[in-house]
Amino acid sequence: MDAYYEFEHRQNITEACDVILSNCYPFWEGCSMEYSLLYMKDMYARALRAAKGKKVIITETGWPNIGDKFHGAEPSAENAMKYFINTQNWSKEDNVEIFYFSSFDESWKIDSEGDVGPYWGLWDKNENIKY
Repeated sequence: MDAYYEFEHRQNITEACDVILSNCYPFWEGCSMEYSLLYMKDMYARALRAAKGKKVIITETGWPNIGDKFHGAEPSAENAMKYFINTQNWSKEDNVEIFYFSSFDESWKIDSEGDVGPYWGLWDKNENIKY
């Protein structure tokens, strides 16, 4: 499991894999909400090309609801919900397997991922659904 672009750059490892488990985060690449679905589709397409016919599963994707803007990507409750809905609709329409990240907020991630780190969940840290 790794970022989608790693499968392009590390063909020997990609060739040794039976299934490609790809992480796709338009947020972490500074993509605005407006273009995030198209951006994720491109990430997935790049992993598919690198996979050369092997199955590709998006093992992580998501959008934070709190924190500072990252280039063009803005955390907000509205953007997190839009991203989730767009992802789920695309997954169903194009039969793409996706594991959404994350179910619950992870408060301990503030040190490693900055102020957005703890706020990727569909439920908050107290197990209350956000949306």
